[in-house]
Amino acid sequence: MAKTPSRAVTPEPTQISSWQQAELNAARWMRHWGYSDATSRPGGPDSGIDVRATGALGQVKYQAAQVGRPELQRFVGARPYGSNAQLIFFTGSGYASTAVAYAQEWNIALFRYALDGAMTPVNDAARHVHRLSAPTVPIMVRSPEPAGAQTFWQRNWRVLASVCLLMAPLGSMGDEKTYTGPLALDILKFIGILLLCWSLGAFLMAARFGVRISLQIQPFRVAVVTRPRTGPTTTVGGTRVSRPPYDRVTASTTDLDGLVSEAAGLLRSGSKHHHVDKILRERGVGLMDRGRILTEAKKLNRRP
Repeated sequence: MAKTPSRAVTPEPTQISSWQQAELNAARWMRHWGYSDATSRPGGPDSGIDVRATGALGQVKYQAAQVGRPELQRFVGARPYGSNAQLIFFTGSGYASTAVAYAQEWNIALFRYALDGAMTPVNDAARHVHRLSAPTVPIMVRSPEPAGAQTFWQRNWRVLASVCLLMAPLGSMGDEKTYTGPLALDILKFIGILLLCWSLGAFLMAARFGVRISLQIQPFRVAVVTRPRTGPTTTVGGTRVSRPPYDRVTASTTDLDGLVSEAAGLLRSGSKHHHVDKILRERGVGLMDRGRILTEAKKLNRRP
């Protein structure tokens, strides 16, 4: 995607009464979204691309009928070979459901413009492009305190604590209140104290010298389902209905295919692997299904 400079103000309303004005209005909005060199050439040769910019290509339809899948397919076919530019489609009418599904698969941003030139995003890719125009607020980052400003004890208290923890098990060997026998139990106590103190000491020492220790615990979702005690059938509202053979509910193949297409679109738009995994997790997708969806999404993106 093109490098996005600082955003300008929202384009002023303009009356759309011809296809030439529609193309000029689309170019203005693309410049507003960060594609600063977006230009349209109304009256030029119709190659399937009406607005060109570094990192984005636009097509504008000035018609009353809904845009269908064939128009988007021709738009994808008009993109230069090997180009990864963002495809943006504009229409003043609307989109058929098949067109929206196809746009999701190919990460095409769908917009609908009003008679006054205002733009409304239709799908997720368009909302992502539209959000780029929002002004960003600079984050104030506090500069780290210089090491010289810290006292000796502030810099090295972890080292002293680590030494004390490393020596503590040896100092407890002669404590009669701790080791009361038998011998095997005393040995186990000593090993436990040794492991605990040395682990804490190693952790403090690593923190002092900047060694990062990452402990990640993958949460598991457990659902407890109570089985009815009425045998293979249960009674609901006085009517006996069959009980499904399994209590675990899994996503249907159609739902998984839709999630694969959506995940592939997000990855193509620049989203990170862990970000897509987080989105799927928030939607309630299980661990195994998330792995399968992300794997299939990567395969889909590698297809020519």
